[in-house]
Amino acid sequence: MLLLAAPLPAQQREEVKPEASSEGGNTAVEFFTGAEFQEIELNDGRKVEKFSIPIAAQVTAGRVRVTAQVPYMRVKAPGDVVVPSGPLGLPILADPAGPPEVSTREGIGDVRVDAAYQLPIRGLNASLNGGMKLPTASTEKGLGTGKTDYRVGADLSKTVGAVTPFAGMSYTKVGDPAEYDLEDTLAGHAGAAVRLGRSASAHLGYSYEENASGLVDDQQRVFGGVNTALGSGLSLGVYGSAGVNGPTDIGAGVSLGVRLD
Repeated sequence: MLLLAAPLPAQQREEVKPEASSEGGNTAVEFFTGAEFQEIELNDGRKVEKFSIPIAAQVTAGRVRVTAQVPYMRVKAPGDVVVPSGPLGLPILADPAGPPEVSTREGIGDVRVDAAYQLPIRGLNASLNGGMKLPTASTEKGLGTGKTDYRVGADLSKTVGAVTPFAGMSYTKVGDPAEYDLEDTLAGHAGAAVRLGRSASAHLGYSYEENASGLVDDQQRVFGGVNTALGSGLSLGVYGSAGVNGPTDIGAGVSLGVRLD
């Protein structure tokens, strides 16, 4: 199994396997935590800063993987900007009732639950996945919309020697409160991972994601990271991303995981 350093396991491109070889009797439990920071400039020149500490648990049983994640967030942004929880490449939404002055708010973010099924295709890692964002974040603090989002997607990868090209796409049905003007979104990513010895790997890729509101353009970014095993089921990863279109859009993070077989 080749693990990519990414914003915790909620992003399905984090995990790339050489082939669909999982059997029904194999079960593993993993726990993750870390820290992430992102700064993004809006189309009107205002800036948003977000720091979060995500906590996640992941259970893999045969071909099925289920992940639950919740972050603690600290956001510095204009009061009329909503910054929902999510991985690097966070969505930016407009709250017409919010004040324009910059403020700092913090609290628990939205819970995210994801599931993936690895298809039984020999020599290829192909999976179908879906998930939902549950509205546990405070709407008064501008940390969430108070609505549930739904996502479906697919991922594909194949290992050739030490290199694993990967690609994926997803569609998100965005929960749309009456006071917002939000659109459903499409997203896609592609890249390659490289194994660095027996216990480390690195990856680099490109992603595109439509934005649900007009505060920022559709997001195009390059992302990358390095992950290494520390022994005794522990792993450490560092990752980052940078926008390639429009104003400033940068992010970085570190993750620590423990695997219980």
